[in-house]
Amino acid sequence: MDEVRLKICDLCGALNLMDNSECHVCGWRGHFSTEPAKVRSVIEVTRKLQLHGTAQAHSLFCLLHQTVEEIGWSLRSWLSRRRRSPHFPL
Repeated sequence: MDEVRLKICDLCGALNLMDNSECHVCGWRGHFSTEPAKVRSVIEVTRKLQLHGTAQAHSLFCLLHQTVEEIGWSLRSWLSRRRRSPHFPL
């Protein structure tokens, strides 16, 4: 299997395939960095950012889920009290 070769846009820092004539993010057509150590470091930083983003999204989803459950509980509680009220029409 051939190894995927990457380069880094000197303008925005995005990773690009070597075959790209311009940056897929900003459209830069100038110089691209191809130093293996620099490419590896950008890949590592990108992975860390993705993991951090995934963790944040999971936290937000959990918070949203908890809030929806609390609203549902409050609504059921209110409805239960309302049904016991003598003024609640059947």
